[in-house]
Amino acid sequence: MDMNECMSDKATRVRITLTLTKVYVDALDRLVEEGLYMEHQVAIRDALRHLFQFHGIESFADMGAEADAPSEP
Repeated sequence: MDMNECMSDKATRVRITLTLTKVYVDALDRLVEEGLYMEHQVAIRDALRHLFQFHGIESFADMGAEADAPSEP
């Protein structure tokens, strides 16, 4: 597998369904309203990236900014 193949595999997006309590949704709304994030999904991705880095999941940390690329509608 060449480097381009590996990078495209890491950038492949998979949709998941997530149910949150109102407290979490309100907090996400606040982050977006204050302009810290453009939308909920970006804030959630950022939180997940921090979680993975905290737990030392190196393969995720190696992805860099590619994990933050805007999703297609």
